[in-house]
Amino acid sequence: MLPKTNELQHLVLLAEERHFAKAAQRAFLSQSAFSRSISALENELGLKLFDRGSRHVHITADGERILQLARRLLASASDLTREAALLRGGEVGDIAIGSGPYTSVLFTVPVITTARQRFRNVRFRLEVDHTAALLAKLEAEEIQLFLSDVQEIPGHGPWTVERLGSYSSTVIGRSGHPHARHRQLQLSQLTALELATVHIPSPIRHRLAAALGYAHAEQLPVAFECESISALREFVLRSDAVVLAPPELFRRELDAGLMTKWQVAQWSDPRDNPVRVDLGLVRLSGRTPTSAMRMLVDSIRLEARQRLAQHTANKHVTERVRKGARKRIIPPGG
Repeated sequence: MLPKTNELQHLVLLAEERHFAKAAQRAFLSQSAFSRSISALENELGLKLFDRGSRHVHITADGERILQLARRLLASASDLTREAALLRGGEVGDIAIGSGPYTSVLFTVPVITTARQRFRNVRFRLEVDHTAALLAKLEAEEIQLFLSDVQEIPGHGPWTVERLGSYSSTVIGRSGHPHARHRQLQLSQLTALELATVHIPSPIRHRLAAALGYAHAEQLPVAFECESISALREFVLRSDAVVLAPPELFRRELDAGLMTKWQVAQWSDPRDNPVRVDLGLVRLSGRTPTSAMRMLVDSIRLEARQRLAQHTANKHVTERVRKGARKRIIPPGG
């Protein structure tokens, strides 16, 4: 039978006090109850731990060795209790998250940055990849959840999908692009341009191909495909390829005049935009999350709600400005 924690604590107290009455007092026990606890420990171990004298108690050589182990075990138990308390409070742990390339910049990194201010001892690891690869990593339990477009995730599987909202993209290219003088592109102009893109989920790929008049998704004029936003940025800045992306991804380049963006005439209504991302939070079913994970998921919901609302507001402002500009150029009586 394994020694009880309180028996080990009594061993330490008696070794320090060398007196049953004083040790019992520190343990808040009667002397007889404390003596029974020490005797029970000696019987369980099959060792004599103390030599009892009329006035004092002396620890034996065997008792000294057991005392050293007891102190280490009690320290470990204390560490375990403290670690459990920290875990309950979400203050320690490791969280592995996955995210799509666009979503990682727009949502996931801001969420992690905010979460780190609260969870200083939680270590985060972020895997950036396309949806199919992230789903495989989730099933292999290499990540605990991921944020990405969820349109191509099968409806049945060992996962749960929580839809958070949608955001769409526009056409972005370098400021010196041959079409830079235009504010708007027609679909016929877009079909003549090469695309730089992340992996396009199959539903979006098929919608985009149909919108551009291609019979097959494989006909899309993709010149460069990469999951790195930085690599896409460099490719677009150094070529006449364009990227279909939320303008927030390239806000610095747009504000600095290094890049320009175009509206597509036929996509003025966001509902007609085929490059729409349906953002979702994907987790394995039947898993108990840590406290830090539960708090992080709450932060993800809040961040997504705020940023998607801002994205929609920006779209509406842009549309009102575009319509106002169009009205101003109509001649009187026209």
